[in-house]
Amino acid sequence: MLRDFNLADEAHLGYYVGFITSAFAVTQLLTGIHWGMLSDRIGRRPVILMGLIGTLSSIILFGLSKSFTWALLSRSLCGLLNGNVGVLKSMVSELTIEHSPEQRARAFSLLPLMFGIGSIVGPILGGLLSNPVQTYPSLFGQGGPLTDFFTEFPYFLPCLVSGIICAFGLIFGYFFLEETLASAIPTTSAIKKPIKVFHEPIEEQEEEERPLLENNQYKRPNYESNNNDEIDRLSTTSPTPTLPDKPTTPSLREAITPAVIAICISYGLFSFQAIFYDELFPIWTASKREHGGLGFRADEIGFLLAYCGCVTLVVQLFLLPKWTKRFGQLRLFQIVLFGCIFLYFIQGFTRYLYGIPDPTTEDGHSQTKFWVWIGLIVTSTLKTMFHTSAFTSCTILTNDAAPRLDCLGAVNGFSQCCASGMRAFGPATCGIIWSASLGAEWIPYAIRIHISWVTLSIVGAITFWSTTKLNPLDYDTSKFFPTEEQVFPPEDEEELNRRA
Repeated sequence: MLRDFNLADEAHLGYYVGFITSAFAVTQLLTGIHWGMLSDRIGRRPVILMGLIGTLSSIILFGLSKSFTWALLSRSLCGLLNGNVGVLKSMVSELTIEHSPEQRARAFSLLPLMFGIGSIVGPILGGLLSNPVQTYPSLFGQGGPLTDFFTEFPYFLPCLVSGIICAFGLIFGYFFLEETLASAIPTTSAIKKPIKVFHEPIEEQEEEERPLLENNQYKRPNYESNNNDEIDRLSTTSPTPTLPDKPTTPSLREAITPAVIAICISYGLFSFQAIFYDELFPIWTASKREHGGLGFRADEIGFLLAYCGCVTLVVQLFLLPKWTKRFGQLRLFQIVLFGCIFLYFIQGFTRYLYGIPDPTTEDGHSQTKFWVWIGLIVTSTLKTMFHTSAFTSCTILTNDAAPRLDCLGAVNGFSQCCASGMRAFGPATCGIIWSASLGAEWIPYAIRIHISWVTLSIVGAITFWSTTKLNPLDYDTSKFFPTEEQVFPPEDEEELNRRA
């Protein structure tokens, strides 16, 4: 698309591509917290539906782009009107809060799994459906209004298909998505069922009406036999029980506690190293060997990325729940981050595997890709396992750090802003370090080709160090459940004596 805008030559086109790519992350950084706090007030479901409407509108507008400014604004609009990532995390947390850690890990792993599937299907749709007049002349090149429209807007068809998929999600969510925020769920059942005001003793109540925690210390006395006048007065003067006031939603300052800030710092640092790696890996593998790379073709790089997608599927569905059960969420997060430090450092040395003789050739010829492929498969497997586990663990820990369930939207919005800021900052940093290090001829060649990987390893070490400062008690989910004293507070002794 940007090439058709005739903005610059091929060598400088990536500069404008970076602006388009970063526009969504930058604008999401500005509005992520606000969408999260709004979901804490009006509920998760309406915010999700509004985000889908915003995404649908921005996709259609992006397909109608005829200038760089229009494309940039439409991508920015998508970030402004869509805070669904953080809100969806809040919904999953509320749905699984009473489940075991391994069950929560399995549930949260579905979010990046769906994102990974979309990342695979999306580019395929874009490549197959772009410029349909030239790609499918038998369908769209027969002349008429349809041909004229797709000739003027050659990238509208993939955006239209994406918009249709989004519309299906909107319709499905409108009819089937249920609210998970307790304060936003209508309490119609409580209105329909009559409430009894101590007119029958607890021992005679039906099984469904008995308290969950039956303790003689907290049983209410049978006022019917002791003080019928008091019961009659309550029944006549207060036929409808007075309900407690609805709790107010915590403010942003109350929601963003030191524990939340601590885990969000780790989340932001990991997001930075993840996007740094994702930007560096294709540059490094595609660059010529004399420029510090591996000299791989585009199809070979695509195979590696597809392999990583398969490993992600296996880790999220089968391995991650078992690891969570064995190590615990915080310890697993620390283990994989510690492994990333050494993985990043040794990744750059994969290029030296070209010097090992190839056992598949008759004369043991070296300088082939046999051992390089093995090295890349091993390191790519470890990287995918580490990153997948870290992202899911960090998401769960962020939700566990929330002081209350009704501020999960603000907490996830804040964490999403931290991640978006790093994702907007990471690609540019990677490009600058890679180009500057290779251009620094005063540094020996054997050193400067590893500077980018060493820098990433240092960031990984800082990220791991930040997790050592996390207090495990801050991520205990038992704080979300009321204690027995909170469910049945003991009666005031003086009040009981007065009634007697």
